[in-house]
Amino acid sequence: MIALISLGIITQLVPEVTGALTKTEILQYENMQITDEVTCYFVRNETVHLAANAGAINYYIENGVKVRKNTKILDITPHSAGSDTSEYADMITRLGKTDVTLTQMNSARTGIVSYYVDGYEGYFTPEKMSRLKYKDVEGVKYKPVNLTRKTTLAGEPLFKICENNYWYMIAWVDPSNIAKYEVGNTVKVDLPMGQVKASVEQMVDQGEKWLVIMKTTMYYEDFTKIRSAKATVITQDYSGIKVRNSSITTEKGIIGVYIKSKNGDFVFKPVKIITSDGDYSLVSVSSFYDKDGKEVSTVEIYDEILKNPKQDYKADGKNIKE
Repeated sequence: MIALISLGIITQLVPEVTGALTKTEILQYENMQITDEVTCYFVRNETVHLAANAGAINYYIENGVKVRKNTKILDITPHSAGSDTSEYADMITRLGKTDVTLTQMNSARTGIVSYYVDGYEGYFTPEKMSRLKYKDVEGVKYKPVNLTRKTTLAGEPLFKICENNYWYMIAWVDPSNIAKYEVGNTVKVDLPMGQVKASVEQMVDQGEKWLVIMKTTMYYEDFTKIRSAKATVITQDYSGIKVRNSSITTEKGIIGVYIKSKNGDFVFKPVKIITSDGDYSLVSVSSFYDKDGKEVSTVEIYDEILKNPKQDYKADGKNIKE
């Protein structure tokens, strides 16, 4: 009983400390992002260079350096191989089924030198990416292998050249989230080592999943090395006054909120919703134009509004319910 009485005293003295008892709130200007959590797969124009003969490797160019076409990347000093068994046998098998390999030590194109190869360079290509299936991709371990070493066997991969003017990220999206994307829109992709801006190039309905193809011209530190990464795709980035949805009501068919006037009364103010996440909405500031092109005065930053007008507003429109 004593505890209950004490709580009652505290509540009456400082009711503002309890959010549940606060009937109003002050409006603030904020940002709201529409996001999607996906796994992105990197797709590049890339050529893997193989050793024409066995021998000792002499490197001239470091990993990650951009080179022009026909730049000499390394040399091989021929000598007999100590073994005919390659530690890259599985990778060679995967690469052998594609047309992305060459046996020359000069760069086949202008691009970034990478000594990391996973063997899927001929699988994830711009020409094939729209036909890739989620069931064939999701369970595979895409581990890049560092190819730098002292010697090589004939036919073993040595390095690759990745075109860096543009590259792609592809992701499979659940149907419930596909409305967040639109072809031609710019998105921001938060990756482990930074953010990349991209444009949505294509959306392919594959039944249980949608394949979304995004193209970028931005440099990403690991783009020549890794094949996949967890990512947050920011599909929309809005700004405006943030209002909880319970504060939004209608009066004579018009959407709005109740703001506190200088004399303490609450008056209805129309609002224009920019976007909503289900719990909160962003609305226009100061004014907006209605469907007839008429300018409408609306809420301002620091306006005080009712949190729940359906519950707390009296019919006479002059007070908060006690």
